[in-house]
Amino acid sequence: MAYDGELVKMENGRWARFSRCQVTNAGHQDTDEMDILVAVELEERYQELLRDAEQSIEAYRLKGIPVSVRLDPDGEGKLSLTLEGLH
Repeated sequence: MAYDGELVKMENGRWARFSRCQVTNAGHQDTDEMDILVAVELEERYQELLRDAEQSIEAYRLKGIPVSVRLDPDGEGKLSLTLEGLH
């Protein structure tokens, strides 16, 4: 299951971030609103940033160190790496 803000590498090699979007059934009697998660492809500058970081991240994972990566939600272009299980 994905979460809001999660980064994902798509089959085409490009990076996307899951974003919560509200869907409204406008114009119908049943006007329920619901939230869905949509993978939105990142801008080219973020693609380059993530490509550059990818080798370093894989080096940790090959050593058996689980790493999670987050892109700054404020859009400042910062990556956050978290070594999971280390305190």
